[in-house]
Amino acid sequence: MVAMATSNPATTLAMTMTPALSRESKSTAIMSLFNVCSWWSAQCADAGEQYDVASLLCARFGLEAQEKDYIIVGSQTGQLSIYYPHRRGYDATDLLLETQMASPILGLYAGKFSGNVRNENTNQLGVLLPNAIAIYNVQAIGGLAEHGAQLRLQLQAEHKFPRVAFGLCQGHFGQVKGREFFCVVHLDGTLTFYEQDGISYECRFPGHRALPAPVAYCERTDSFFRFSATWHLQCFSYQDLSHSLVTKSSYQPTWTQGVGEGIVDMRVVQVKDNCSYIMILGERNFIALDDNGKFIFMLKLDYAPKCFHSFVVGYYWEPGARLITAIVSDSSKLHVYEEANIIWAAQWPNQSPAPVAIQRSNMQGLAGGIVTLGAKGQLEVGYLGAEPFTFQVQPLNIEELSFAQAHKELQQLEDEIKEAVDVRDMDALNQQAADQVRLSFSIQAEVSDDLDTLLLDVPADVAVKELPSAKGLLRFKVKADLAELQLVFHTPSGVRCSQDTMSFVDVSAGTSQELKLDFYIAELLHIHSTKVEVVASFVTPRGIPRVIQQSAHLPLAMFYRVCQPQKAAGIKLTYSITSRHVVPKLGTFFGEFLEGQADAAPHALGLQLLCPGLDKQSELITVVAAKNSNRIRIQSDCVETFAMILERIVGTTLQLDSSAGLIKMHKKKPKRGVLNRCVERLMAAPFLPVQPILHRVDVHHETQQNIRKQTEQLEDLWLQFKALQRQLQEQQEQEPKEAITMQIETNYDQLILEGDKLVEIRRDERRQRCDLNCAVALAKWIIQALNLEERVVNVVGSVLSIPIEDWTELSWEESMAPGIDMLHHFGPLTRSKSTSTHGLLDATDSSKESFDYGRFRRHFATLFDRIVRLASSPQPAASGAVAEQPVAVGEQQGQAKQVDEIGNMQRMLGDQGMPLAAAKRKSNMSSSLEAVEDDEEYDEEDLREDVGYRKEYGTGTTTGTGTGTGAQKKTSAQPRSEWVNEDFELPTTEELFSDLGIWW
Repeated sequence: MVAMATSNPATTLAMTMTPALSRESKSTAIMSLFNVCSWWSAQCADAGEQYDVASLLCARFGLEAQEKDYIIVGSQTGQLSIYYPHRRGYDATDLLLETQMASPILGLYAGKFSGNVRNENTNQLGVLLPNAIAIYNVQAIGGLAEHGAQLRLQLQAEHKFPRVAFGLCQGHFGQVKGREFFCVVHLDGTLTFYEQDGISYECRFPGHRALPAPVAYCERTDSFFRFSATWHLQCFSYQDLSHSLVTKSSYQPTWTQGVGEGIVDMRVVQVKDNCSYIMILGERNFIALDDNGKFIFMLKLDYAPKCFHSFVVGYYWEPGARLITAIVSDSSKLHVYEEANIIWAAQWPNQSPAPVAIQRSNMQGLAGGIVTLGAKGQLEVGYLGAEPFTFQVQPLNIEELSFAQAHKELQQLEDEIKEAVDVRDMDALNQQAADQVRLSFSIQAEVSDDLDTLLLDVPADVAVKELPSAKGLLRFKVKADLAELQLVFHTPSGVRCSQDTMSFVDVSAGTSQELKLDFYIAELLHIHSTKVEVVASFVTPRGIPRVIQQSAHLPLAMFYRVCQPQKAAGIKLTYSITSRHVVPKLGTFFGEFLEGQADAAPHALGLQLLCPGLDKQSELITVVAAKNSNRIRIQSDCVETFAMILERIVGTTLQLDSSAGLIKMHKKKPKRGVLNRCVERLMAAPFLPVQPILHRVDVHHETQQNIRKQTEQLEDLWLQFKALQRQLQEQQEQEPKEAITMQIETNYDQLILEGDKLVEIRRDERRQRCDLNCAVALAKWIIQALNLEERVVNVVGSVLSIPIEDWTELSWEESMAPGIDMLHHFGPLTRSKSTSTHGLLDATDSSKESFDYGRFRRHFATLFDRIVRLASSPQPAASGAVAEQPVAVGEQQGQAKQVDEIGNMQRMLGDQGMPLAAAKRKSNMSSSLEAVEDDEEYDEEDLREDVGYRKEYGTGTTTGTGTGTGAQKKTSAQPRSEWVNEDFELPTTEELFSDLGIWW
């Protein structure tokens, strides 16, 4: 029987009592308690993962009369070893040969490969190398005294070939008796045949290019079986293959059978006098076909197979011959089948991972041993044992139960579970995480020029500009044991940290470390922020994850240098410092640029942007502080220069004001009617540079469209390239190939050219994305300081998120469209109260269509326009929820002073002065949450006739379901109520469908 030790009666008994199981009882047999018992094992010389299914061979070479099987192992590093086990357990004399080849060993084969072999029991060893096949005669050298015998290899012949080999197929090609031929299977599907008298020739399979797969030979039908790229098993006769090169004629397979999946291995076994079986181990199925292409059986496997070995017990011409197959699964289990029925299942107790090769061999003292080879060279000979696993019942714990101790342990477990999953008190969890890992992150205000650009791999185009860098310091101290700790630095696009990510495992309590960091400019891009975040994520030994983060700001001197102030600019912004704790002077915000200047307190500062450092255009920005007021003006011609300057002004103002002891912002959810609390510190003039921002959006959208067009063009070229290659493969040998070869070369050159264009477009897209980041950041910093309700500022700020991202199937504009559309139709920025339902219908209809960029651009521009108009409208002196603003006693005199101050700043810069804003008109709105009315209005009666029933929101409103004229007059006669959405949420499903006249 298979892998059965004849000296073990328990094995024989177990195999006798085990019936032939059906397919349905397969899972029961797999859970057998029997193991594969180890009889002999050894570790090959190469301990790396250098072995596969072709690295193991069990064969006899006819060196002695009562010879048993030799075990030959060859690694992919060229290590060749021959073992001859004598008894149970490894002995040093079992290793008869160990040599190093010049090339990796791809396969080992035994047979009569040359014509001078006289003894019919003598075999030769064939070693397949990547570019050659070497034939060796194995010779024995007798041992002296206690030393064992040795083997020696004598090179008989070596055949070299120009193509890289994949495998080898041997047999009596042409049904020649007494001689054995072999053919080499190459990676491109070519077959090279070698005969013993030195004749060699090549042939190709017809059809598409073949995947590297095993090729098997059937001696009964003199045919070759090949697995094609389309998962079909094809049969070719040897006569067709041998005559195809001589006659130049085309040939087709004798038969073709679809397998439907990739295969792991394939073997041919003759089971009857008039039939041979083709055994195929697929990725999920075990398949058997006869040599005429007829399916014998197809067994679905519920495990992933690794390797297999099929053989016949007895002689195939005898009636009682049995076909046995041993399959190894990826879980180190051995499954033994008789045809399609499983008859045995066993487990390797110490084999992990599973073996990659399996053979059946007869050893001295062990008949039918199972020889397996692991991926790392674990060679083992085993047999199917009949020693079941003995389960021993553990002694019972008869100690007296302590309810107090059990209650205490239960309470500890509940506390641990609550600590891990309870997130109701986030402040307490964050404080606990901060106590476990204490971080201290800071960046020096001074910049340095001693950056090692070679060590940090700074690109050449950045290194030649010699841009300044900044140094940072990170200290962390661990107060509790941690299983894992990871530190990640998030920098703006274009800025890089010398250590982006650091990971630590098994961190003990009390560990502290100090890391010195370098922050430098790695790409010539516009940078929208100086903020650098460090995120510390860690996992406790109990598996509880926590995340803490800290941030610091890079010095502005990394990105700007002092220059002459501009006298005129296209974009002018004005900020009023309303906090009495902040001195509205340039030295408060830009002290690093004013050191060493003659004027201790200048009123104008000019800065030039260093990155990207355009050669044709200097990007300048000017900051002017008024002499006798609290106003600061920032002006420039480039949108990209504003973001970091405004970030410094707003951030410094809020930081100084908060450190003075005032209430911190964003601690509580603002209520309706509460003005933006940032206005208590500083307030921006209601102006947004809409056209420059929209220009950046247009350029970014156009680049996204170009990328999609270029990708589609590349896809078309790639399909043409594959079609031309397929035509070239299908052409006959005698047909001219110059025309199609020229087409392939032209198509390939065009493919490379268009690919380079796509790379350049993506490079432009990255630059334009950074420009758009700066533009959106500029709008956010202005809106944050406008005289609006805080809820409006928070909602708009959440929609205008930065940094922007583009995905393969969704651009930034398409991802922003729903948020902009929501602000356009709902909330305080809708066009009017009477058109909320009309806008809802527009949003519902447009969602069914594809993305409309023109509509998105209109809504984007309208959003900015309404924000400016809402910020320009006078805010009412509201209830106690509205914070008091410091107002001068004489309002008219204060306004006159502000006008004079602006004029003074314009005269100071030599400008002619910009026209003053028109007088603010009074609004009829009842609260700051109401919409800014547009000029166009919709007839409410017509709207009701179109959409049917319309629900009125608000108090004092009645609803009716009548559709007659009386019901309409009754509804229209009542005062129209506002739809005030308290939390800026979309209406519920019931409200939405009742508005549209749809009833469930």
